[in-house]
Amino acid sequence: MSVATFEDVRTQAERRLEKNVKVKSMIIGQLGLDVEPDVVSDNQPLFGRGLEMDSLDTLEIVVMVNNEFDVLISDDDIEAFGSINALVDFIEAREV
Repeated sequence: MSVATFEDVRTQAERRLEKNVKVKSMIIGQLGLDVEPDVVSDNQPLFGRGLEMDSLDTLEIVVMVNNEFDVLISDDDIEAFGSINALVDFIEAREV
């Protein structure tokens, strides 16, 4: 079992941050929101008082994730839409 170095952990954290920003930017663009990605918290809910997504927005995000990351989100994967972090966790767990 190899031990991760500080640089390994740092690189992984930087990649994760970049992916979060990318997903936020894509969602903001898809929803046509007038907000910068750095204003949206990684833990902000996507529904309700968060980004206020609705069912049509959800379908658009499902297609976007499939096209961009080659990851399928099914009807049973509602937990993927809890927040930006939840969506990125879902994507990373299923990326090839």
